Amino acid sequence: MADFMTHDLLGEQALAVFPAAAQRAAALHPAVFRWGLQGPDPLFFHKVYAGSPLHKLGNRLHEERTDALFTVFAESVNRLTDESHDIASAYFYGFLCHYALDSTIHPYVYYQEHECIRAMPGENASAIHCQIETDIDCALYDRYKGDHLHLPTAAYQMNDQEIAVVSVILHHLIRCVLRVDVPTSELRPAFAEMLACQRLFYQGGRGLSRPARTVERLLGKGPLLTSHIKTGLPQWDALNESHSPWRNLWNPDVVCTESVIELFELAKDKAAELASSYAAQFDSGWMLNLSYYEPFDNGNYRRQKP
Repeated sequence: MADFMTHDLLGEQALAVFPAAAQRAAALHPAVFRWGLQGPDPLFFHKVYAGSPLHKLGNRLHEERTDALFTVFAESVNRLTDESHDIASAYFYGFLCHYALDSTIHPYVYYQEHECIRAMPGENASAIHCQIETDIDCALYDRYKGDHLHLPTAAYQMNDQEIAVVSVILHHLIRCVLRVDVPTSELRPAFAEMLACQRLFYQGGRGLSRPARTVERLLGKGPLLTSHIKTGLPQWDALNESHSPWRNLWNPDVVCTESVIELFELAKDKAAELASSYAAQFDSGWMLNLSYYEPFDNGNYRRQKP
């Protein structure tokens, strides 16, 4: 997954070029749209102190049956009415942004992760992945905002009705796509839990790093906590502004040189194209089953290309 504020920045920019129907939904329920930007990622943070029991489901939603996920999601939005429809629409359009960014930027992230693993065998690949995305997050925020990294906590506060609708939709997606029945009572807290963790990662800074390293030593699984903590701008070319060559490891014969800024623009265009297609479908009432040739975890060398 791209990091929290990277997704937030993409949504902010993509919304400006979205169709009017998507802009209206996001304006009516801005917190819901923002949570859509985070996609399935809240599942990673539910009961994180107890080992994140929904973590595997979050991974599976990033990896499996992307076509089915958006077909089920779009049909759910289309069937709902009144305010529930507006809430579901805001969540859906945000979720499209999450997909567009993940599927576009992940090949670069997985390539950098793989290079680090080659240079440092035995290191925790997940921790390296998170550190790369943390570095991109800090560098992108500095590029687009130019000020101190700020987590817009208040903008993510959903009301009870919004939480109820979003939780039911997420429950429905997991049940239909993964064939796993997770009670909505397990899903509802995940949003607040993710936000609480992000507040620590973004605001804890270097003061949080020392106790986090102590916990990591006790767990013995590598820097899975400190890789999330934002301590300043990266000391390497995380945005690939030098246009160094890299590859999508699912298609290694093709050499890429795009910077993260260029990938960000491609993701914005992809999100806008998808949003326009679905907005037209919702308006007509005729739903098409779009094909998604790239999953969220595009380029994930840890598994075979689907």
